[in-house]
Amino acid sequence: MVLNLPRILAGLIFSAVIGGAAYRRGSLTPSGWLGAIITGTLTFGFGGWTWGLTLIAFFLSSSVLSHFRQARKQALAGEKFEKGSRRDLAQTLANGGAGAALALAYGLNDAPIALLAAFAGVMATVTADTWATELGILSRRPPRLITSWRIVEPGTSGGITAYGLFASGAGALMIGLVLMLLTAIEQ
Repeated sequence: MVLNLPRILAGLIFSAVIGGAAYRRGSLTPSGWLGAIITGTLTFGFGGWTWGLTLIAFFLSSSVLSHFRQARKQALAGEKFEKGSRRDLAQTLANGGAGAALALAYGLNDAPIALLAAFAGVMATVTADTWATELGILSRRPPRLITSWRIVEPGTSGGITAYGLFASGAGALMIGLVLMLLTAIEQ
């Protein structure tokens, strides 16, 4: 194992700059910016370009969707969307922490391919969840609780819509395509 200090430093710089821009645009709280720096530095620094750019694809697409029709989402779900589009430390670590941990293990263990596959799964999952939440709420039909199929209020945890299911699949597919493309370019 050899630490790639220039890449770790580049990861720190990129994540600080991207996180700072997201903070200024209202996508992150100050603690969310810290979370972006932590996850971005570890992901890029120990995983490399493919890992770091995949994380950025998740973050940028999710940030855009968080702001998309924000007033309408707030009107539909009210207090269930009370945090709004600004992500805090807990949210950035919830979405990026597992991927960052996998990147750290990947970089410290001679880059086993199984960890890249796990990273792909983690990033596809968090992207699918975020996209489903951000777009599913906009469905014209009321959501149904996945466990009982009864109609629930928009924004209810476990409520699903066709919009949300489509968005979920699209988000996961986007991550898969981005990762596949970046892996092919990096080799």
